[in-house]
Amino acid sequence: MQTIQSAGVTRSTSRQHPRVRILTPFSCSLSSVGTGWWFRKSVHDVGLVHDLSTRGVCLSTDAPIEPGDQVFLTLRLTKSAPPAEVAVATVCWRYQQFYGLAFTRVSESVSRQLTEYINATGEE
Repeated sequence: MQTIQSAGVTRSTSRQHPRVRILTPFSCSLSSVGTGWWFRKSVHDVGLVHDLSTRGVCLSTDAPIEPGDQVFLTLRLTKSAPPAEVAVATVCWRYQQFYGLAFTRVSESVSRQLTEYINATGEE
């Protein structure tokens, strides 16, 4: 594994999809996706993004989610751009309050937005 560090960003190159470690975590919001969700009151929990790729994210949250759960995820990548909305992200793992989520359903425009953010953050 090769690790590249530049201006407060650590980038790992041993993964299939490049990711950036966010040294100053930014906020996100998540809500459950599941059968019958339209009957329940919408619950939006917040979290902090610590690691991001075009195919997933590592975040910390107090939300009541477990591996196997599916969530709708909103990422505020920059203040000037609209939020990136991931239609479905699946919780893959949990360690204390940290969670790894794989993006299961992402629009083409959000995929481009994530790629641009990762490329710009890695160049800083």
